[in-house]
Amino acid sequence: MARPFSTSGILRETKKEAEAEKTKEKETEAAGEAMGAGASGSEGGGASGAAQEELQKQLKEKDAKIKELTDAVLYGKADMQNLQRRSAEEKAQASDYAITKFARDLTSSLDILALALRSVPENLRAAPKDGEAAGPEDARKAVAELYGGVELTSKSILDMLKMHGVTQFDPTGEKFNPLEHEALYQAPVPGKEPGTVLECSKAGFKIKDRILRAAQVGVVQEAS
Repeated sequence: MARPFSTSGILRETKKEAEAEKTKEKETEAAGEAMGAGASGSEGGGASGAAQEELQKQLKEKDAKIKELTDAVLYGKADMQNLQRRSAEEKAQASDYAITKFARDLTSSLDILALALRSVPENLRAAPKDGEAAGPEDARKAVAELYGGVELTSKSILDMLKMHGVTQFDPTGEKFNPLEHEALYQAPVPGKEPGTVLECSKAGFKIKDRILRAAQVGVVQEAS
């Protein structure tokens, strides 16, 4: 016997298929949303990385600027210290060499005194000893006293100059030095080393470490 045709079964199958299709659409929609969210997160991460790179760049620029300013301060401090040191040295030198002109003038006076001393014969440079004739007509005592007075004056001036850093030097017997000696003449002298100072006509003077006046000398010449 044939079963009667029923629409209820068809309706049930159609309903199941519709529900399955709807479920599939929801799943597809959810997957799309998930993908969109992932893409959005990726874009956000890129933006955050760029911001970090920009921040790092700014920090590096600031560090470089700080180093530049620090170096400038250190260089400026060093320059200031050098300037202060040079100023102190120049001030000290100005004090040390302030009497240069005065000392140079005094050396001329010493030359005159030295000439006066050399003009007195050696036998008249000392007063007569006890027992030697020394009457009023004998000028030896007067000359000796004059010589002693001039010699004492010369020594007093030299001592005064020395107190202010001015010293006298006589290079006789030393090697000729054009920076300190002025050669007046050259002459071959047997037994003397060529190039050495034979005699000193005028003593030289130094003020501290500088030459105030070169010594005027005669130099031993090499025999031809």
